[in-house]
Amino acid sequence: MTKDEVELANDFHSRIRNARTHRGLSQEELAKQMNEKIAVIQKTENGIRPTDSLLNKFAKALDIKLFVESVSHAHTMVASDNDRQMTISDAKNSPESEPKKQKSQKKKGRRIGVSRSGARSRR
Repeated sequence: MTKDEVELANDFHSRIRNARTHRGLSQEELAKQMNEKIAVIQKTENGIRPTDSLLNKFAKALDIKLFVESVSHAHTMVASDNDRQMTISDAKNSPESEPKKQKSQKKKGRRIGVSRSGARSRR
């Protein structure tokens, strides 16, 4: 597989946390084993994406797969009630695509006798 065929799993942080707890390691012990700071382990387990080299360190230290085959999200299927193919105009005129009416908001007016900066104090 080439680099374009794999992507980072959406649940990479859960996989790392589960593998660490399954092996009975604390975050500090894993950090020492990987020769990294504890903050790196904490950030990664909280879902902040680290660099690829760090992800490879996690995969090697915990013996897990963090990269999965990529799925193309470029194609979207739109179905219609009849057998003919749906056109852009059909999708545009469908009831789901109509924008919802929004309530009109009242315009805030200034109160009489109060300046924009608030009431003045007397000295």
